[in-house]
Amino acid sequence: MRIVVTGATGFLGGVAARELAGRGHMVTGLGRDVERGEALERGGVRFVRADLRDQPDWLPVLNNADAVLHAAARSTLWGRWADFEADNITVSRTVAQACAARGLRLVHISTPSVYNATGLWQNVPESTPVGPRFDSPYAHSKFLAELEVTLAHPEATILRPRGIYGIGDPSIIPRLTRALRSGRLPRLVRGEVHTELTHVRNVAHAARLALEGSAPGIYNVTDGEAVPIWATLDALADALGVRRPVRYVPAPLVERVARVAELAAHLHPARPEPTLTASGVRLLTRPMTLDLTRARTRLGYVPVVHPRRGLAEVLAVVRA
Repeated sequence: MRIVVTGATGFLGGVAARELAGRGHMVTGLGRDVERGEALERGGVRFVRADLRDQPDWLPVLNNADAVLHAAARSTLWGRWADFEADNITVSRTVAQACAARGLRLVHISTPSVYNATGLWQNVPESTPVGPRFDSPYAHSKFLAELEVTLAHPEATILRPRGIYGIGDPSIIPRLTRALRSGRLPRLVRGEVHTELTHVRNVAHAARLALEGSAPGIYNVTDGEAVPIWATLDALADALGVRRPVRYVPAPLVERVARVAELAAHLHPARPEPTLTASGVRLLTRPMTLDLTRARTRLGYVPVVHPRRGLAEVLAVVRA
């Protein structure tokens, strides 16, 4: 199969592109980072430098494709709405329309962050009503992107992987590492909080199943087993050789402080990302597990990396 992967110089896109190529597919990766593109070429992926905002530059690449994995996105809890709209909503609409016009299979990467404002935390199914409130511009933009994709390409597959991590993760582990090394991260809960994460190879596996099969609709994707957030933070602190978070500060108080920091950042001309965000606090204090029944039955999804193994690999790299 001839597959185009957008965001191929990113974390998920790069792993997925290499794994698809390793399975014998002819993969073309789109991205902006030339150095990472050269690394993709060495891994058997044809690289095309492209900014997805510039439609004429990359649309012809789709003419020789059978399917598209749209993994490119602005994935951050902080930023300007205009950028989220351009990168997540407008680009997703363009990709979906182009795939529909050419009769290409489309797998679109979204996020279960769209559930965060629903008040549901345990075994959340894809049928959960979402909106009109969202807890971050990122979640809002990704939900609107889902609507655009579904409208333009009703046969598209939409994956909602929870908390993508793994070796090379540019987001979760680096942010937690900075917080732990600063020594300013308090213990936000008295007990433990369990949540689900998704190893990057499990997301790539789910995407491959969707590309090789025919499974329109929305699918939750996780490692299939909840992990303890604060025990994992303690293990990360040990791997880094820094002090574990000990001093208890109630989460609601820290969230209020974070909101003040966000307001100050919004008022700053450069709008720098604050060290602490309300959304970030909630990720450490609210449980979240997802119902995987649909992915298991319709995609045949079974995680290929267990969370204990995946986290152990990451901690080993941190120690090194």
